[in-house]
Amino acid sequence: MPTKFRIAALAAAASLGAAALAAPASAHTPPATVLTPYGRVPQSDVVQVDSHQALKVVNGQVEKVDLRNHAVLARLGAAASGPAAADPYRHAASLRAQAGVAAAPSDTGLGGNCPADWGPTDIQSFNTTWTVPPKPSDSTSTTTFFIWNGLDGGALQPVLQWGNGTAAYQIANWYYVGGKYAHGTYLSVSPGTSLTGKIDYVSESNGTYTYKESFAGYPSADVTVNRTSAADGVIECFEPYTDGDASKNPDAPDVAMKNINLTGQPGHTAPPTIAWTGNSSAASTKVVNDSSSNGEVDLYFNGI
Repeated sequence: MPTKFRIAALAAAASLGAAALAAPASAHTPPATVLTPYGRVPQSDVVQVDSHQALKVVNGQVEKVDLRNHAVLARLGAAASGPAAADPYRHAASLRAQAGVAAAPSDTGLGGNCPADWGPTDIQSFNTTWTVPPKPSDSTSTTTFFIWNGLDGGALQPVLQWGNGTAAYQIANWYYVGGKYAHGTYLSVSPGTSLTGKIDYVSESNGTYTYKESFAGYPSADVTVNRTSAADGVIECFEPYTDGDASKNPDAPDVAMKNINLTGQPGHTAPPTIAWTGNSSAASTKVVNDSSSNGEVDLYFNGI
């Protein structure tokens, strides 16, 4: 089983579900779904948490727990297993295929413009600052796109969202644990707002790795992530579901993902540079500065 997610997994989020054979309507009604930064996912596999709650795998079961008193708030079933389970994009595609659910279209057919470096390990923190771009020129559009930075191929990601039923920008912290897709509280933000997405390693104990995801200055959106493995590798992403319609992307050439800062845990030094590698949308990526302490990667919305 691969230990690192690949950009191809993002393609799966946009394309595998569309290729799945749907059962006849008379025999099967597809479940309600949610469009997430991992592709379209059955609603039953999406879980909302607040800043005092987390998902955790305990004895092979996924539980929603209260971090203040460790009470179990909900038992969500067996943790996912099998070849796709470690990868949130492949797992989402597998869920769609099983349910006969089509994926939402992507403007590139590749799941987005998402350069990554799969090499960094023993990560202490990974931060990125960007400015909320202008609204789409079709300002009434509720078609969705996501902008985010992340670890482990996006298993942990602070996300800026447009659309998903609302003609507005919102932020939320997302993560993937045990086959479930969790998100924190949604908060509205306006074009021109500076955002800093932060992912911090907290601790490791008895095989549980704890991280905190946040947007600087928005503590009510914070989430705590309990994983069964370390989160390695960094990624920046513009992930559109706008089917190539530029009027539904931000009304700007690009978004500058700036002040990129990667640090290592005590005793581990982060590499001085980040080896950004893109997919076949890489022509829409410009690495302005590959430094791991003050880097910048510009993600173009409609090619360059």
